Amino acid sequence: MKTQDTTIRASLLFLAAFAAVTALYFTRHLMAPFALAIFIWLIIDAFARFLDRLSPKFPYWLALTIAVLTVVAAIVGIVFIIADTAAGLVDQAPKYQGRLSEIFAWVGNLTGQDVSFGSLNERFGLTDKVEAGLAGFAASIQGVLSDFMVIAIYVAFLFAAQSSFPKKMDDLFPNADRRAQARKVGERIRHSIEKYLGVQTVISLMQTVISFIGMTALGLDNALFWALVIFILNYIPIVGGLAAVALPCMFALVQFDSGGKIALLAGILFGAQFIIGNTIQPKMMGDSMNLSALVVVLSLTLWGALWGGVGAFLSAPLTVIIMIILAQFDTTRWIAVLLSADGHPDMDEDEKKRSTVTPSM
Repeated sequence: MKTQDTTIRASLLFLAAFAAVTALYFTRHLMAPFALAIFIWLIIDAFARFLDRLSPKFPYWLALTIAVLTVVAAIVGIVFIIADTAAGLVDQAPKYQGRLSEIFAWVGNLTGQDVSFGSLNERFGLTDKVEAGLAGFAASIQGVLSDFMVIAIYVAFLFAAQSSFPKKMDDLFPNADRRAQARKVGERIRHSIEKYLGVQTVISLMQTVISFIGMTALGLDNALFWALVIFILNYIPIVGGLAAVALPCMFALVQFDSGGKIALLAGILFGAQFIIGNTIQPKMMGDSMNLSALVVVLSLTLWGALWGGVGAFLSAPLTVIIMIILAQFDTTRWIAVLLSADGHPDMDEDEKKRSTVTPSM
């Protein structure tokens, strides 16, 4: 009978997981912007509380105003950088086209094949693919801008409803013990997300500044745009760091005639990623995420397939939320243990330090 009950629970758990994944996929146009809005709300609120703690004379409303204006200024700056880069690419298109022709000719001489742009265009329809890609890119930009409006509305309503959250918590959990446990879980989730986003922001800024200095010193065109790309990509685990090195180097291949400059740029970008990612980041991050490396890769693949770029961007914190929630139930705790890096999915760093027994002399 016990085996039958276990089988039934496992079957129900599998069906529930399948239904949840299916719902997340088919509601991605609704849920992905809302999830991103929640994380932006957490970033703004954490920044405001940080400013509020700097001085007792610094009221929260003023700190919140500064935090909101900072985020808005950052978004406006990103839009201006993208627009300026697009205009620059149009102006420099003949130069890049000439360099591409030289690269095609070099490859043709090396392989003994006709790999000119005309032959490749005739064989693979490059012009049609480029036009389709540009049309898709324009549609994506339009979609992102429209999503920003929706996300801004979500964030505004989250701040408007923030004051009612404690009352709703009391109504949801009348029992004092369950309410305390729910608050503890909420604080654990909030602490993990805030620390992850805070550390990633600092690490991305460090890598971006070093990369920008290197790109500017070597004379790479649109260095500010590529710095923005590097900063954003560093939020995506594993793949983002590789893309942050590869994309500027591919552009440098089109711009520079010297292979030494390209190699030096690749060395600077890779060095910034490798040194900071393997020395400073682990010390700052600690065990706040508590996800195994394999789970990070799998979560990136899964959330990227479900929600696209937003899913890849939020894959790690979303997986942490799921892990912490699953750890609260006996039926699903084993899943949370498998997802965690150390087998303690519902404990933060302070609890782990308190639970560690210091041997006596």
